[in-house]
Amino acid sequence: EYVRAERMSETETEKQTEKQTEQKQSGKNMADSSKGETETESESESETDQADAAESTESESETELSAETESETEQTLETITTAEQENAVIDRSETFALLNDMKAGWNLGNTLDAHASADLTSETSWGNPKTTPEMIQAIAQEGFHTLRIPVTWSKHVSAGPEYKIDAAWMDRVEEVVKYALDCDMYVILDTHHEPDYWLKPQSDGLDEVQNELCAIWQQIAERFADYDEHLLFEGMNEPRIKGSAQEWSGGDADGRAAVNTLNQAFVDTVRAVGGKNETRTLIICPYGNSVTYNTMVELDIPQDEHIAVAVHLYTPYYFTYEPEGGSINVWNGTLKKDIISNMQLVDKELIQKGVPVIITEFGAVHKVFQDADGNTVSNQEEVLKWLADYMETANKYGIPCVWWDNGIYNTSGEQFGLFDRKNLTWFDQDIADAFVKYAQQTE
Repeated sequence: EYVRAERMSETETEKQTEKQTEQKQSGKNMADSSKGETETESESESETDQADAAESTESESETELSAETESETEQTLETITTAEQENAVIDRSETFALLNDMKAGWNLGNTLDAHASADLTSETSWGNPKTTPEMIQAIAQEGFHTLRIPVTWSKHVSAGPEYKIDAAWMDRVEEVVKYALDCDMYVILDTHHEPDYWLKPQSDGLDEVQNELCAIWQQIAERFADYDEHLLFEGMNEPRIKGSAQEWSGGDADGRAAVNTLNQAFVDTVRAVGGKNETRTLIICPYGNSVTYNTMVELDIPQDEHIAVAVHLYTPYYFTYEPEGGSINVWNGTLKKDIISNMQLVDKELIQKGVPVIITEFGAVHKVFQDADGNTVSNQEEVLKWLADYMETANKYGIPCVWWDNGIYNTSGEQFGLFDRKNLTWFDQDIADAFVKYAQQTE
């Protein structure tokens, strides 16, 4: 711009010089006195015109430069207006408060999420009894304030493009939801084992996946449109490509982008139904519900006040599970750093940026092992020590937790069972008591 201004100034000067020359030549026939006077006046006029032209050119140049600088500044500001900054100005204080009120949570696992049949018998097809009001009442009386109801819909949905949910199945889901609401509990309703069927988070075929997800959630949202804020919707559970190399390590960039697309579609669908869905808390998740650097930083958060993020955090894995050849049975606190590092990552990338978080699955399996004296002992005391460290960290960051209870205890399988649903008693009363107590200490 400055170069262009100099060139314009030089051109104007040349024109003024030519004008001066002509004026001088026209005055040659005049008297010497007149000639001198004319030349003096002409030179004065030329200098004045030159100064005016240069000043005008400089002013135009400054105006153009100022306008372009302002435009560039606006473009720069627009470029750095990231999703993080947008979320920083969204007030999710109501959602934070709601999650804080949820306290201890319990999963009704391996029940409505079981999918061994396509009719109502699927509820008991994985060995747990049919859910009753008395069962949920016992959970609430223990002090649990939240019930998560995992539901697998796939075998109860017709073919596309309608994807119609079986009426009897929808009725049964609503019946169980009411059991918990009648106990003044919060309820989290999800889609659960859909990745076993059609929910493949990848760009290839994503449109059809999105169509089915939206069709299912539209029907759920319509059925529960008049239910208040005690009912929360969780769009997906552990969305991932089963059997892939990165199934449990956060997926690849394509998979994480697909999850972002599906999360937004879920939110848009539920909100569009209206009713109390307009302000219902909706829970989205990262790829596989996994806590990794990539899943945290690449997770897109919908621009919505009533949004939370669900992660699953069974950590450390070798303590909370019982993998062959690598199980850790004793908790001495040295691995508390694993709990801390995971929750610090969640706090840094989500909570500190104004996004509420809930751990919708955690827990530690029941194990029997040989102690240092060769005695066969239960790991109950070790789990209690682990639970104290786990909940201390979760409470520090204000993250509510929901225990995964699949009803399995002292038998084959992953023994996450706490509550004996057949006898309405507790397999591990001390663990249930401790969890409820710790959960009441959230700030």
